[in-house]
Amino acid sequence: MQHRREDLDHPRAGAPGRADRLTTVREAIGDAIGRWLAPAVATITRLRESRMFHPVGYTFAGRIEPVIGGHFDLLGPRLDGRVLVRVSGALWKDEREWLDVLGAAIRIRRGPGAPLTERPEDGDQDLLFATIRSPATMLLAPLATDGTTFLQEYWAVAPFDAPPVGRIELRLAPIGTAAIGGTRIARFREAVRRGQAGWWLEARKTLALGWHPVAQIWLEREHSVDQAALAFDPFRTGADLMPAGLVHAIRRAVYAMAHRTRRLLG
Repeated sequence: MQHRREDLDHPRAGAPGRADRLTTVREAIGDAIGRWLAPAVATITRLRESRMFHPVGYTFAGRIEPVIGGHFDLLGPRLDGRVLVRVSGALWKDEREWLDVLGAAIRIRRGPGAPLTERPEDGDQDLLFATIRSPATMLLAPLATDGTTFLQEYWAVAPFDAPPVGRIELRLAPIGTAAIGGTRIARFREAVRRGQAGWWLEARKTLALGWHPVAQIWLEREHSVDQAALAFDPFRTGADLMPAGLVHAIRRAVYAMAHRTRRLLG
């Protein structure tokens, strides 16, 4: 099923030039920072015997349905199929619902078929979101996050190059609520069971003000996978949503080191 919004002019990618050269410099700086941070990430991962951040997560199977028409409908054909979604708290291994940052990691695989497992395939797209609006607000995010619900807004924090659209930012906006009793994961599971758990995937051009719907993500059931083997990678770009900018450049070495360390831990 596909969703239609009002037709708008398609955005165009900017011409190459000075901005591209500046981006390259920023990404080179980010890569250097990531390489410097990677050994510390490996040490913390070993001491924690789990992911440094988002150590405990819950996985759900669902579907993604593109918006037809509207500002970013050129992205739609890439975002039509199945999803594996992992929701988690960033800081704690227990179910603490305060002073935390929440995350939603999404793997997209085009077309119909069986639910996704922990094993990626060629053509998959991984997107990572957190309750952090921007790198500038990262330290304040645990204070600003509503730790009681997974059904809230998440941001991708750093931009993506999405040809032919250009450079974009992404966020998730919740569909449905979990207005029932219990812990946040119990309420989330119940919302999924009722068919009331999902998000709009929204996009905007970098530094623009308005967000525009790109697709709907609906969670259909909780889906058990091998959590130790599951590794989302922001550089898995089967839908041609390619990480860009300083923060993503930092992630490259950090994520690679974290994944290697977790494999060694078994």
